[in-house]
Amino acid sequence: MTPGRLTAAALVALVLVAALGGWLYLRTQPLAGVSPASSPGQARASPATAPSTTPPPAAARPVVYVHYYLWWTPQHWRDKLGPAYPYSAASAPVPGRVDAQGCNPQVDYPQAQIVDLPAEGLYDQGQPATFDRHLAEAAQAGVAGFLVSWQGTGDAAQGPDSSGYDARLDLLVSRVHAFDRPGGGRFGLGLAFASFGNYTRSAANVVADLEYFASRYGADPAFRNPYSDRPLVMWLDSRKFPEATVRAVSRAVRSRVYLVGDETAQSWPRDATYLDGTSYYWSSENPAKNAQAGTTLVRLAASVHASGKRWFAPFIPGYDNQLAGGSCVPRNGTGTLRQVWSENAVSRPDGWFGISWNELVENTYIQPTRAYGTTYLDALAALIRG
Repeated sequence: MTPGRLTAAALVALVLVAALGGWLYLRTQPLAGVSPASSPGQARASPATAPSTTPPPAAARPVVYVHYYLWWTPQHWRDKLGPAYPYSAASAPVPGRVDAQGCNPQVDYPQAQIVDLPAEGLYDQGQPATFDRHLAEAAQAGVAGFLVSWQGTGDAAQGPDSSGYDARLDLLVSRVHAFDRPGGGRFGLGLAFASFGNYTRSAANVVADLEYFASRYGADPAFRNPYSDRPLVMWLDSRKFPEATVRAVSRAVRSRVYLVGDETAQSWPRDATYLDGTSYYWSSENPAKNAQAGTTLVRLAASVHASGKRWFAPFIPGYDNQLAGGSCVPRNGTGTLRQVWSENAVSRPDGWFGISWNELVENTYIQPTRAYGTTYLDALAALIRG
């Protein structure tokens, strides 16, 4: 090789070495403004006194979890469809309808609270096949995992047979294991720890539930996630509990679970110290009527990132609680889903929490149904692909 010139082979070698060096450098750098995951079993360090205000870089492909409800049993269907519904019919009829925008529901059976049905009919989450189908559908769309709504008995000594919720959670975990076998796909779970409207529940009961969860599932591969070696737990309605409860729960379990809140810009300053990040279960976000919806979440996200924590943006396809006297956010085909996603993407989320897979009463569902087919799952898959 003559001085001042490189052969083609040498030049390629140098480029490869430089690229490898840069990749290794990036792999060793902590996420801006976010503490690295702790070692297994090691408590997370306290937040830095002066965290970086630079938000973390957006991932090349969004990490999407979807809220998943565990209450669909034969009895729950009866509670939501009413006594006049023909449960013994050979093919379960769709119980009602909405208008072209997804509002103004009408039901065909007295006391029915839902207007649509899953594509597979009145499924039972006590059956493995139900979970197998939902895991396959969600994974095919590019969803990373389900945020499973669960509350335990309040006893740290509870087990899978202690309640219906405990049993269904354990069955779902076993089906994730089966799904994630070599060649079967990759899917994960997070926990959406439910309050069910009881914001006076004692810290002792909350801690007992989460200690049971962490002991049984803390090292379970079904709960792997890209954010921590601890299982991801979103505490729904965390902002509605007394600060003393949030503080006590955090101190007791945060070394064992990656504790994500359900906070707003107003409540985050109170609870930031106790949490690893937050989302906001904004199931009725309406960009058509609230022009500040996106700005509201951008402001919250900025505050979360400034605290050195992670932010998980919500998204919905629509919302309709009019049968219970509530409001409606029109679906407008897939227009609302796409608009909410676009506006909330400005908040530079570290991940996305979709509302929801199967909330049929509030009509936020994206699962395949009789009325919509796979419309919303297909639309979400397109958003994930970018």
